[in-house]
Amino acid sequence: MKKILYILLLTSLISCNFWKNTNSNTYFGGEIVNPKSKFVLLIKDEVVLDSITLDKSNRFLGTYESFEEGLYTFKHGNEFQYIYLEPKDSVLVRLNTWDFDESLVFSGKGSHKNEFLLNIFLQNEKEEIGMFQNFHLNESEFEYKIDSLSEVRDRIYKEFANSERNISNGFEKLTQTALRYPLYRLKEIYPYYNKIANGLDRFPTISEDFYKFRKKINFNEENLVSFYPYQNYIVSYLYNIGYQQKEQDSSKSNLTSNILIETSKHIELESFKNNLLKRIIINDFLKSETTCKINEKALDIFLQNCTDDIYITQVKNLVNDSKVVENNKPLTNFKISTYNNIESSINELIKNKKTVIYFWSTEFMSSEYLTKRIKFLETAHPTILFIGINMKTKNNNFEIDRNFKILDITKQYRLPSNSAAHSFLTSNYPRTIMVQKNGIVLNGFTYLDSKKFNAELLKLE
Repeated sequence: MKKILYILLLTSLISCNFWKNTNSNTYFGGEIVNPKSKFVLLIKDEVVLDSITLDKSNRFLGTYESFEEGLYTFKHGNEFQYIYLEPKDSVLVRLNTWDFDESLVFSGKGSHKNEFLLNIFLQNEKEEIGMFQNFHLNESEFEYKIDSLSEVRDRIYKEFANSERNISNGFEKLTQTALRYPLYRLKEIYPYYNKIANGLDRFPTISEDFYKFRKKINFNEENLVSFYPYQNYIVSYLYNIGYQQKEQDSSKSNLTSNILIETSKHIELESFKNNLLKRIIINDFLKSETTCKINEKALDIFLQNCTDDIYITQVKNLVNDSKVVENNKPLTNFKISTYNNIESSINELIKNKKTVIYFWSTEFMSSEYLTKRIKFLETAHPTILFIGINMKTKNNNFEIDRNFKILDITKQYRLPSNSAAHSFLTSNYPRTIMVQKNGIVLNGFTYLDSKKFNAELLKLE
């Protein structure tokens, strides 16, 4: 009850201040239950605009003059959510970090827009899961399912538009993207999953009418590039085209190369293009079937088309990191430290044990996924020692994040600043090393999500 009264009171105060404020300020604030850090970030187009500190009651409030309408992101800990703000809005959020999206509640002027967007996101997740049972259908049957979902979305938007006055052109465009593009994406991934569902040797033949919606697509919508439904569709389109080329032309047998070329061909916005190129080449590297190795042809295409020096350095570092720890050779010793700051060495810890050493960072993988994945692997492979190493020496995620409580802290370590392991972590990307009982490296660079990770574990056993 006190929390509800607080939201009502803060809404009232903001509303009063707004009507008295001749500068027409915009407000964004709220309350974080079970906070994971001491601040909330307000971000637009991947640029941090403000860092708002939580007070002693875990509440925050930002005030802005000359505010620009558009899509923003607010981030707390490793979780984020979109928020659409217009000048003179006074949007409040309340959420519990233990159930970030599902606990999120909006209030204040401008809250209806954001409630509508959030409901669309949650509905998209449910519908996509439900649609996976329909990928075995033929083209016309699958399209009927999509059309049915589209009609429902038309009704949902009309109901919202009838109840909400003064919908801006920017917000209407954003909501139409949130409503339509997930359905377009389902069509792009249909051939791949139809092939799998029906055990086909090749992709099914698709008519041109199935993709007639593509005529409406602008691959360079500057105001949408940071919007997940838009990004996700673009990536799915590029992969679909890449797969089709691989099947139809023997000279285009490398999927990643196809996708990188199509990205450079279709995406003109430089920062968006660079971001996609980096994501595609790194995804190919990390998802490789056994030991991560770079495809030299794909790397050349990336280097020829990427203009971001930071991304180029990061990819090169990743490639070099993968070469430092070699298969079939003894693991080079390096220092580690417990969470009680007791130093030891990795070779001392793993002596005479079949071991998986996973270097982790929540910048690249959610703590929920990481901990559940490790807990599952430990249960499935009890004869293997799983050692977790936090790559960030000053990161206290392990102490404050409840997800990590399911892991055994005696198997969790940090890297001292002078540890030799930093020499093969220059890209800052997580990696996993598998070491045999005799101290010889079985796999020097793999990843928890690698397609053949389980097969590699069986070899280690």
